[in-house]
Amino acid sequence: MNVLRLLELNIGGKPLPLPVYFPSISSVKTALQPQDYLQVLSSLVGINGQYLVSAFDLAALAQPENVAKLLRSSRDAGAVTLMDSGNYESFWKDAQRQWRQPAFHQMLASFPCDLAFGFDEQQPPADAAEHVTLLVTRWQEDQAAADACQIVPIIHARASDLPDLCSAVAAQTSVSMLAVAERRLGDSVIDRARTVLAIRKALDKLSRYVALHLLGTGNPISIALYSAMGADSFDGLEWCQTVVDHNTGLLYHLSQADFFARQTSWSEAGLSFQARTLAHNLEFYASWMQRLRTAIANETMVDFFLHNFPAHVFRYCATEFCWSDS
Repeated sequence: MNVLRLLELNIGGKPLPLPVYFPSISSVKTALQPQDYLQVLSSLVGINGQYLVSAFDLAALAQPENVAKLLRSSRDAGAVTLMDSGNYESFWKDAQRQWRQPAFHQMLASFPCDLAFGFDEQQPPADAAEHVTLLVTRWQEDQAAADACQIVPIIHARASDLPDLCSAVAAQTSVSMLAVAERRLGDSVIDRARTVLAIRKALDKLSRYVALHLLGTGNPISIALYSAMGADSFDGLEWCQTVVDHNTGLLYHLSQADFFARQTSWSEAGLSFQARTLAHNLEFYASWMQRLRTAIANETMVDFFLHNFPAHVFRYCATEFCWSDS
């Protein structure tokens, strides 16, 4: 696990500590409306200082001025806001033909954020050179429409091709971060961790540090394992789809939140079931990520795993990655 690390990114003059988890807001597979989740996150910037919103969902708002106000107030309070391209929502809502790059650019202009994922190509060319050219051109188009917002390219490819593609795209652009989907990294979490390590090693051959974001990664154990391998940033819906046990880091069905309510003071705050569960989860993620940062800075990741992973998970990972030799 001897990988180069950057402990902080400067995003528009605001520090973004690494590794970092962005709670995602989406209209897909969630119980509340995007503006409801945004209201919770905006009110808890002191606990969680970053989150992701979907451009597709922003375009569908009935009262966009209210959400724009929430975004502005969050940013004024120091939050780092990340806009997704909206392609996740357009896929699940069968709206890919209607949701195109110009619509995404309109949202970039209407809802300024600190970071935004580029408008990704789900079926890229098979030829690597053509693929890199497409990625760089798309990044240039998106960045031109984004003004001061930093565009983060998303790279879709087979796991074996990702290290070279990531390195090539980073070398031909000025990006400080690029992104890959967790599902593209391999079938198992072990395979995915090895792919993350391969990407990190390829990126570390460049003359500058390029942070790696994993799309759709919100499981605490996965976040920790990928962080050890060199991933820096994550987003996921687990914070609003499940409830986390603070004692184990394991996720449970959202309806079982009562079993863990007394792990935080939010159970006594007079909030709705949904609101107190979201706050309960956000408090966990804030603590989990801070402890991860401390372990990385102190080079004590194996000790972190020993004390925070279930025993059988630690034993399996220790064997796979030879942690006993660290």
